[in-house]
Amino acid sequence: MPKIRRLFHTVQWKFVIIYISLILIAMQIIGVYFTRTVEQSFVDNFSESLNYQADSLAINLEPYLSSETGREQEDEDEIAEFIQDFVTLNNAGVQIIDQNGVIVGGSESEKHLIGQKNVQLEVNRALLGSRASDIRSDSMTGQRMMVLAVPVESNDNQVIGAVYLWAPMTDMYSTVRRINSIFATGTVFALLLTVVLGVVLSRTITNPVKAVTEQATAMANGDFNRRVNIMSNDEIGQLGQAFNNMAIRLREALSQNEEERVKLASVLANMSDGVIATDWQGHIVVHNERAEAILHTEIQEGDNLLQVLPSLSPKLSWPLTEQRVVFCEVSAPDDDTVYYVRLTFTPYQRQEDYTGGVIAVVQDVTEQEKLEQQRKEFVANVSHELRTPLTTIKSYLEALDDGAMQDRELGPKFLDVTRRETDRMIRLVTDLLHMSRLDSKEASLRLQPMPIAPLLEEVATRFAIPIERKNIQLVLDLSAPLPDVWADRDQIRRVLDNLMSNAIKYTADEGGKITVRARQKDDRYVEVRIQDNGIGIPRKDLDRIFERFYRVDKARSRSMGGTGLGLSIAREIIRAHGGEIDMDSELHAGTTVTFTLPVREGEGPK
Repeated sequence: MPKIRRLFHTVQWKFVIIYISLILIAMQIIGVYFTRTVEQSFVDNFSESLNYQADSLAINLEPYLSSETGREQEDEDEIAEFIQDFVTLNNAGVQIIDQNGVIVGGSESEKHLIGQKNVQLEVNRALLGSRASDIRSDSMTGQRMMVLAVPVESNDNQVIGAVYLWAPMTDMYSTVRRINSIFATGTVFALLLTVVLGVVLSRTITNPVKAVTEQATAMANGDFNRRVNIMSNDEIGQLGQAFNNMAIRLREALSQNEEERVKLASVLANMSDGVIATDWQGHIVVHNERAEAILHTEIQEGDNLLQVLPSLSPKLSWPLTEQRVVFCEVSAPDDDTVYYVRLTFTPYQRQEDYTGGVIAVVQDVTEQEKLEQQRKEFVANVSHELRTPLTTIKSYLEALDDGAMQDRELGPKFLDVTRRETDRMIRLVTDLLHMSRLDSKEASLRLQPMPIAPLLEEVATRFAIPIERKNIQLVLDLSAPLPDVWADRDQIRRVLDNLMSNAIKYTADEGGKITVRARQKDDRYVEVRIQDNGIGIPRKDLDRIFERFYRVDKARSRSMGGTGLGLSIAREIIRAHGGEIDMDSELHAGTTVTFTLPVREGEGPK
């Protein structure tokens, strides 16, 4: 039953049913009209024939009814024969009525009524000079018959009687029914033919539509390779051709969209910055992995952007109508490191409905923030380092100007202090200039193959006096043969001088020991290690020990004449050679500084 119900829900069967219904209604209307017309035509013919015969009978009865003396037997026989012929021809009954309405003759079936008065309405109207007829049913047999009363007039147009007759219409209606039966049979055959033609016609129309529907379903499932078979060049064929063209255009458009999507995904995946796109309500629709890495959180499509992002500065109100730049701090879930993130929000709109969303570009500016902080600290440190000796020089010069120059004890001392502070400023400015050249890559290295052992021995010899003065033991471990290294002698000498100076400076006078070792680390590098047992450095300061102007003990460093740039310069020089420098230390246990240089067999830095 459901299958039948679904069947009649199809366009094909709807078309067939409507088509058959229209034909059936038209045939019913035509049939009713035809039946009524045929029936009326037969009734009219029957009435016309009956009236003609009644008129003939009335004419023939005029002498019979107008005779005043009596009716001769010959006239009666002639009338009886005439009536008999009429009765035989029409299977009818006849009554001859005089002007008083009395039956004076008739057919055999009516002779028993002679002498009785006929009071039928039609007879009364005929005796008044009007023709009257009617169709009624026989009370006995139920058959329909036509009743007719015709006046009989004399030569002077006086009504002298009437002819009352009736004739059964059974044969006529039998003929009408046969004609209707033939028409009904033809209608049935025509209807069957109409059903066949309707099915054929509906299939002709609906099959291409089904093909288009199947093609649309296939396209909805992603298959754009199917095509609708074009069977004709009519409107249906043009529809199929248009649908094929649409499938081709859609496939090309989807192919282009897929290419653009792949390009976009590739661009997003390879961007150094994070990207997050939202709709106009702030829900995330697109993001890349870099955004998750920078924000150190997992992002899901559909999340609210303001819930994903940590506290922003300044705060945002949604929706955005103009470009905004905000900053935030994030921390990784596995450590306490703080990262600085800059977010640039750019709203966009779609022209068709004036709604859009926001594109957020996520940038990790931790290094920039650190560099900015270092720059501020650097400026502050340089200003402080320069201001201290300048203040001292100014104070002593003012004292000398006020008369201390004439004092034989204070004058030379003040001049000596001024000279030391001037030397300190010169060293500071020299270190700053050297550091600037290293940063700007202007300090070109004169690299050449050189043995490292003589250079270490030279450094030991150069610092022999301060080592002996502090009663420090120096151990030089150069027993193993070492390959030549690619290095700039003056720059490496500067690094060694700085490291040896620090080792001597922070090693105790009694029981101090400094060890200088060199060994071949691998096929590419030679490792140099300078170790002391001095005061050491706290673990918390090791990560920043190579920063510019960073001091563990600022007061003691300044009192010893340090500028705070020695280790920074050493690191930049070693890195310029293609090596690495590292420091390991323990408070009150000593410090070990290790750096590497590329061997001669290797390729020197470019």
